Amino acid sequence: MPKYTWDFAFVWEYRNVFIRGILYTLEISFLSMGLAILFGLFLGLGRLSGKKPIRFSCSTAIEFIRETPLLVHLLWIFYCIPVLTGLSVSAPLTAIIALSIYTSVYLAEIFRAGINSIEKGQIEVARVLGMSYLQAMRRIVLPQAIRRVIPPMMNQFSALIKYSSLASYLAVYELFKEIMNLSLMVFRPLEIYTTAAFVYFVPIFLFSMVSRKLELILSRSK
Repeated sequence: MPKYTWDFAFVWEYRNVFIRGILYTLEISFLSMGLAILFGLFLGLGRLSGKKPIRFSCSTAIEFIRETPLLVHLLWIFYCIPVLTGLSVSAPLTAIIALSIYTSVYLAEIFRAGINSIEKGQIEVARVLGMSYLQAMRRIVLPQAIRRVIPPMMNQFSALIKYSSLASYLAVYELFKEIMNLSLMVFRPLEIYTTAAFVYFVPIFLFSMVSRKLELILSRSK
């Protein structure tokens, strides 16, 4: 078996490829996370709704999305929406929509758990004081619940950065697509994918560290 000679010398020459790729990956991830928080909060509140049709609809949507692959969502949105609606959806927009929807169902469960962790007596007191259910949630429950769900939300954001690599199937020029093209150009896949793993690792590790630190601070504040 021939011995492989590692050579990372060329990586610095193509550093802009990795930098451009990870910056675009983070941009897609931040936009997707912003939408996912909105969708997830809506679904999480829906699962806690006292109205059975709303609760059933949100629960069904969450289970369906969780039990189907993200790649299927990406391809379905990209190819099927133009056929069904006549609207043209660009590859980057498809990636953001699919990533946000897929992540939102996990955030919905995080939000639901955070809301359930708040003592129900607080809602009852708020109702006695004349607040509606929505007012009690907005003023009393959600501010407390958000503090408790921040660490798992950041963990989910780290997972979202990894999920974003699937956008390369739609020719979105995030990090994974950039390194695939570079690998075909320089024919050094081992060095390129090893470097890519490190480039992915750095931001995900930093977010994980921040998440652990926040969790520790919040646990002490309790």
